[in-house]
Amino acid sequence: MIKKLILVVAIAMFTKIAFAQTTQRPNILIIITDQQTANAMSNAGNKDLYTPSMDKLAANGVRFTRAYCAQPLCTPSRTSIFSGKMPYQTGFKANAEEKDGQWPDSLIMMGKIFQNAGYKTGYIGKWHLPVPVSKISQHGFQTVQNSDFLDYNDAATPSFCARFIKENKDHPFLLVASFLNPHDICEWARGDALKMDLLDIPPDPSKCPLLPSNWNIPADEPSVIREQQKEVSSGTYPSINWNAGQWRQYRWAYNRLIEKADNYIGMVLASLKKYGVENNTIIIFTADHGDGYGAHKWNQKQVLYEESANVPFIVSKLGQWKGRTDNMLVCNGIDIIPTICGFAGIPKPSNLKGDDIGKRIANPSVKLRDTLVIETDFADNEVLLGISGRAVITPDLKYIVYNKGSNREQLFDLKKDPGEMDNLAIKPAYKKNLEDMRAYLKQWCIKNKDNFIK
Repeated sequence: MIKKLILVVAIAMFTKIAFAQTTQRPNILIIITDQQTANAMSNAGNKDLYTPSMDKLAANGVRFTRAYCAQPLCTPSRTSIFSGKMPYQTGFKANAEEKDGQWPDSLIMMGKIFQNAGYKTGYIGKWHLPVPVSKISQHGFQTVQNSDFLDYNDAATPSFCARFIKENKDHPFLLVASFLNPHDICEWARGDALKMDLLDIPPDPSKCPLLPSNWNIPADEPSVIREQQKEVSSGTYPSINWNAGQWRQYRWAYNRLIEKADNYIGMVLASLKKYGVENNTIIIFTADHGDGYGAHKWNQKQVLYEESANVPFIVSKLGQWKGRTDNMLVCNGIDIIPTICGFAGIPKPSNLKGDDIGKRIANPSVKLRDTLVIETDFADNEVLLGISGRAVITPDLKYIVYNKGSNREQLFDLKKDPGEMDNLAIKPAYKKNLEDMRAYLKQWCIKNKDNFIK
């Protein structure tokens, strides 16, 4: 009798853990890597690395293959993600210090939106936002840990996430897990010590990943791209004179850093299951921006080529949703807040123009966006270099224009030329397409009060 009673109690306890929160509003877990291009995942068909945790998210959710950052640079992109506004609107177009008094009160931060709605809010890992972590009244994240720029550690982020999930498993929560890697590829390229994890000495280039088909610099490229690359080459672009073998080793190192981040992501996902909240947690996985990955002989970001601007974007509910891909245009900077507000039943701020991607997930026939505009401002960390650009992206075409230099425009047919090697802007047969793109951007800038085109 006693044994039977113990068994009944044990089953009840297990059931309580396993089905915790099933009647509550969903938890939201946002996982962000730093400098990860969209095709640097094995679920994207990349056979040079293995990302089982990212693959698990893709197998249990929707992977948006045409997702872009608002601007391919850390602070501008992160500021966009956590405000729902484009960088030209926030004013943060270069990297910025964590300093009080910079963030305008008119920008309501993600954490504050969810805190005001009764969610427990946490942020673990890389911060790189122009707001002090101590200013909870502004950013709204009640728990911020492992965020010190000089001291944060990717290996510690899963344990802090586990503690937050354990302590808040009986309440709806918003948790951001922000990882530095594969950003350490910047240090690796310079020959500096890595901030996060050690890497082995790279193998001989013949045993490293092949060069991408778009490794060479495309003809008729805007002149400002290589001019600014040379201007700040000592710290940012040590790759200018690399040979093919060095680029192959770069790709090898980058893949290994992706795999390290994937391992930590797996630990965070395990905590959801351990504390009984997996079934009621919606996960968004993305990156603040991409990396050149060797395409066009480019390391780092800032350019508007696909490798730097196209980012992972997977929305998942483990064990609840079936995996599929979707090619709708997404901007993680302006779409995440409307999306998670939609999932949580929270009214989004009325001044945000991003789309609720949850509507597309629920009904793939829903049409939300057929054209996307993203931006760039070249910067040497906190110093703007006076070079701005915009990209207009449609399902087939991509138009890029910079504000100065020769050959300022590029036009690519991404269906036929996904590597962006054939600049159609100089070809008479595409004059009408070029004029249409110019006109669209001009009207978009007028409508959205973007001074790029006055």
